[in-house]
Amino acid sequence: MTEAPHEEHPLLRRFQHVGLTPGTCARYAPQVRYTGVLQAALGADYHVIEDGANGRTSVYEDPRIPWRLGKDALPIALIANKPLDLLILHLGTNDLQFTDACGAAQGAESLIALTGMVQGYRESSKVFPNGVKILLVSPIRIDPVAANDPFAPLRGCDAQSARFAEFYRHTAQENGVFFFDAASVASPSKIDGAHMDPQAHRALGLALDDAVRKILG
Repeated sequence: MTEAPHEEHPLLRRFQHVGLTPGTCARYAPQVRYTGVLQAALGADYHVIEDGANGRTSVYEDPRIPWRLGKDALPIALIANKPLDLLILHLGTNDLQFTDACGAAQGAESLIALTGMVQGYRESSKVFPNGVKILLVSPIRIDPVAANDPFAPLRGCDAQSARFAEFYRHTAQENGVFFFDAASVASPSKIDGAHMDPQAHRALGLALDDAVRKILG
């Protein structure tokens, strides 16, 4: 596999659940998802690589749904898509089915540590040639529409989701990585109370454009 010239094609790793349409479980078109918005805003000098899976958790195994564990998928994704300049980690909403906001942030911390392990493994070339850079994104909040549904996987999770930014910011500071609060610019659709509509996707994509440019200069 031939690597693209690193100086000409900086790569961004997008590793999360991306683009589920509220109420249908279909996915938005690539250009509607915030990863697509981010790519369009950054332009041709950047390559945004989206790696998403509906229902993905960080380190908590979901016994009902196989092949969703972030800690299993992350090393493969990093190695398969090197060289990379920036890893954007945006997981945690689905973790609330098994833990609280603090536990979700701890799951993210485990993935940060795992990224360092992958970088340190003796390979043909480094995943991050210029050193590991990570942008940790805390998820949007859960709306009572979802939290109050007695049959919803995220029932009762709205209060914990409101603490995402608090714990994720602390995790970012403790681990020396960059931080962005998705809830500062985006909210869930009122249809299902958990997933973003196109306007929220656009707002988040444009906000991340600004964050990425500041990180990568």
